[in-house]
Amino acid sequence: MHDTRRERSPLGRLLMLLAAALSALILVTTIGGWTAYEYFGAQIHRIRLGLGDDRPADAASGTRNFLLVGSDSRAGTGGEYESQGVVTDERSDTTMLAHLDADGTTTMVSFPRDTLVRIPGHGRGKLNSAITLGGPSLLIRTIENLTDIKIDHYVSIDLAGFKEMTDAVGGVTVCVKPLPGGGRSNLYDPWSQWRGRVGENRLSGEQALAFVRQRHGLPDNDFDRIRRQQQFIGAVFTQATSSGVLTNPVRLENLLRAATKALTVDDGTSINDLRALATRLRGMSADQIRFETIPVHAPTPAEGGNALGELPRFGSVQLYEPITLEKFLAPLRGRPSRAGVPAVSPSPTVPPAKVAVDVYNGAGVSGLATSAAAALERAGFQVGPARTWRAGVLRTTQVRYHPGAADAARTVQAAVPGSRLQQDAAVPAGRVSLVLGTTFEVDTIAVAATSAGAPAGPSAGAAVPATATAPTAPAATATEITSRCTY
Repeated sequence: MHDTRRERSPLGRLLMLLAAALSALILVTTIGGWTAYEYFGAQIHRIRLGLGDDRPADAASGTRNFLLVGSDSRAGTGGEYESQGVVTDERSDTTMLAHLDADGTTTMVSFPRDTLVRIPGHGRGKLNSAITLGGPSLLIRTIENLTDIKIDHYVSIDLAGFKEMTDAVGGVTVCVKPLPGGGRSNLYDPWSQWRGRVGENRLSGEQALAFVRQRHGLPDNDFDRIRRQQQFIGAVFTQATSSGVLTNPVRLENLLRAATKALTVDDGTSINDLRALATRLRGMSADQIRFETIPVHAPTPAEGGNALGELPRFGSVQLYEPITLEKFLAPLRGRPSRAGVPAVSPSPTVPPAKVAVDVYNGAGVSGLATSAAAALERAGFQVGPARTWRAGVLRTTQVRYHPGAADAARTVQAAVPGSRLQQDAAVPAGRVSLVLGTTFEVDTIAVAATSAGAPAGPSAGAAVPATATAPTAPAATATEITSRCTY
């Protein structure tokens, strides 16, 4: 069945933020007028966030993290992109983290829209539904919960503004390569209205929008769409910093006007913050901006996925493996990970079938240990009767093990995302004790892959499996992305 919302969703609008912020700096610096500064700053829509106090620690001094979001709002488009009815809910169909490190590097990290994540207060769901359920605040909390990276600034851009900004820089050129076997589905998409040709394509606002929206007809679906978006932002960056734009006051002002009308930022983000981003971008070459995508993969049959890579209840999703994701994110934090995030450790070597586990309810939630024990049995473990933890309520799930049984404990930890290892001489030799904390969720128990062989068996509803994740593509610079062709 087609997901009509997905097919209508415009993807990639947020990418214009970089050009918008750059133009803000250039125009304000060129004009040097306080009136102009105040005027354009007042055009940006601001929202108040409610994020609470339980947030990741601040990054190193000099580091800033912008969450860039493509808003699904059709305001100002006259309904022209609502091919199968009005879209009433907002979706964050494109989500990127712009990480401006203190060392001068800039990394743009893409989060696939269908990544299955924990949404605080709502259980598991696709990443792009977080903003629908609780607005930008919930989306930020979801990203922070996933990454343990504190978001300093929130910026979104809507569909109408995307078109206007692309036109304001005079359009951009992208390159499309032929499909294997000579197909043409990547050149004609009835959903996004993209019409293109193999080779270079000069895009106006309308066709730029269609280019980054296309999902169907591409060999790797969402991932090819992300590659298109990344190529496009590289092209926009190059175009916006070209001499033709920099020396054209009219084009600069048009870009700034379009950007400020389209942007929504949190009330803690000032035009000075956007200028800071612009200053960073203006002072670096395209070779210094790196693009990456978090490592995810489609669910396998061992993880409960069907032949189409879909999970019951959720449909088509992308899953991540905690240790692999931790390795990917650690360099972006610039500090140790939070307590409760599993430390990066060697892959477990003991198959689940050889691990005996006793499950204790340390969360005070009725029936939790029984449900967890059943899920662990489905994952291939030897599981004893569910028990109650008598030493008080715990927040973080613990994997307790007898000295000398660390290998077996790591297999359990790999199957229980968010758990921590703890040596305990009171645990009987030959067994591992899993003590469930209040943050534990049964449906995140995953099949535990080991270096000794394949997973022992399926785990129903495994959301964050510890199975083989498709290799992450190496980071690419804006120059590399702009100079290569994509499907």
